[in-house]
Amino acid sequence: MALPHVEFVRRATGTRPERAWVGTVSKLDGEVMGITSKYFYDYQLPAPPDVNAAIKELFK
Repeated sequence: MALPHVEFVRRATGTRPERAWVGTVSKLDGEVMGITSKYFYDYQLPAPPDVNAAIKELFK
């Protein structure tokens, strides 16, 4: 939790894999959802629907 997204991705993969989504998994109003990384996308919004569907499946 203390690492910024860019450092976590660098340590975990060396570089961001092509088409990879980078963000944070959070809970809002009791619902699990992804939030995009401001560093990588220059904005912070809910993750795309396919990413949120995968997150919800993984974190039931």
